[in-house]
Amino acid sequence: MTSSTSLTVDQICRFLDQFAPTALAESWDNVGLLVGDRAAPVSHLMTCLTITPEVVDEALSQGAQMIVAHHPLPFRAVKRITADDTVGRMLLRLITAGVAIYSPHTAFDSAAAGINQQLAAGLGFAEITPLKPADNPAMAPLGAGRYGKLAAPLTLAQFAGVVREFLQIDYVQAVGDPQQSVAQPAVACGAAGEFLGTAIRLGCDCLLLGETNFHTSLEAKAQGVALVLVGHYASERFALETLADQLTTDFPDLKCWASERETDPITLLK
Repeated sequence: MTSSTSLTVDQICRFLDQFAPTALAESWDNVGLLVGDRAAPVSHLMTCLTITPEVVDEALSQGAQMIVAHHPLPFRAVKRITADDTVGRMLLRLITAGVAIYSPHTAFDSAAAGINQQLAAGLGFAEITPLKPADNPAMAPLGAGRYGKLAAPLTLAQFAGVVREFLQIDYVQAVGDPQQSVAQPAVACGAAGEFLGTAIRLGCDCLLLGETNFHTSLEAKAQGVALVLVGHYASERFALETLADQLTTDFPDLKCWASERETDPITLLK
């Protein structure tokens, strides 16, 4: 347990780098402290999945001095920061207000207590193992995605019900026969269709994803492997809430919360 007396951005960064080591991040990713002064004080911190104009409004109105956002901002290299586009406007507002931004992104996906581990454990997997070993040998036996075994086989429809209950969502999309058996499922949060081949090679009969494309869905169906698609937002947002709880536990004097204005941009129209 750490007191937040004179708590700084750097102390939060060091905690997060232990929790989700940046060495676990994919080579194409942009993780760690992306905006801010490591020496700046932090007494109010907000977590979110993605920084949006609504999230920026909330951060500034609630006096946040640091945002831990799963998705990096900026993600790609920028040559200019102006108010001519959405990313520039958000960055200008946050920089002007002195708000630091940290992103754990794919490091958090793959961490020992990261998003995929939380998904697998929350869905009742046993013998949980990464789908892909980390590129960095120092991070073994960690890696991307997770797979495991269920205590007893479920139908795809039953497994989808377990997923809906754990993620507290109303619906999922699925590929496969609702009555086909699921005994050794895998999970890969976010847009992660590239894990299908690995899941098949490891003998998985179902793969839970945030989202994937049409052709990956067709390949899964042809291979007889079920897919459960929960949406990018639902596959990851829950873990930013648990991260806020973790930060509150480790820094009890820090006011820390998960964004209350953040919502899934995709809605169902009936």
